[in-house]
Order: sequence, then structure tokens, then C-alpha cells
Amino acid sequence: MDELTKKIIEVFDGVILEDEIEHYKVDGKNYDIQYNNQRREWSCSCKDYMFRKRRRGLACKHIKLMQTKKFDFLLG
Repeated sequence: MDELTKKIIEVFDGVILEDEIEHYKVDGKNYDIQYNNQRREWSCSCKDYMFRKRRRGLACKHIKLMQTKKFDFLLG
């Protein structure tokens, strides 16, 4: 993720939309958490997700945190 994208995510409350993909950022971490609206899939650039969870279809703690934030936001 380039510096401009990181800054935009930071300024706009941790979310940036790009085509069908929502990018999220966890405070203090340099991971890119993504939600693909078309596929309805989450992904994260952390090593835990990339090397352990992705192949088994599991979510890392960063994805779980963003799912909770998104759900809480939608509930209002």
C-alpha cells in the first residue's frame, strides 16, 4: 500500500473505497484489510492471515475487528 493510500485511509476514518473493494486500516498497524463487495470476501496482509488462515477460509484478528466495526456501524 503506498503512502498516499495510507494517508487517505487515516484521514477518512480508516476506510477507502476502490472499485468493489473497501480498504480498512487498524490503528498502529501497517496491514491492509480488504473487503471485496463483489465476492463478499475479506482479506488481510498480515502474516497470520497470509500463511495460516487464508487457505482454511478463516479470519485473522484484524478481519474480525473490522467486521465488528462495520456491523456496529450498520446497526447505528
